[in-house]
Amino acid sequence: MGLDVLIFSLDVFVTTFCIFIASKLSFVSVEFRALLVIAVIVSLVSLIPVVGWVAGLVLFIYLLSKAANASFGDCIWVVLFTKLVSAGVIMLLGASMA
Repeated sequence: MGLDVLIFSLDVFVTTFCIFIASKLSFVSVEFRALLVIAVIVSLVSLIPVVGWVAGLVLFIYLLSKAANASFGDCIWVVLFTKLVSAGVIMLLGASMA
């Protein structure tokens, strides 16, 4: 249980940081607190078996577009960048801990 909480917290932190960096590199402007809330909600939804990852991606794009008042196209690029970088970071951290 403790390891699961640690992995979940690490995922939320890495995702929030990656969203923040991606939003600074794009035309999407959102405050850090809103990004943290989005990351927590999306991570919780992504825990649902089978369909959670798809629902998480759709919810991620929707919440980011509402929080930033940005177009869906810009939000899709931010989400793709965020997911790719955060997956890479999590894989690197997992490989270094093994």
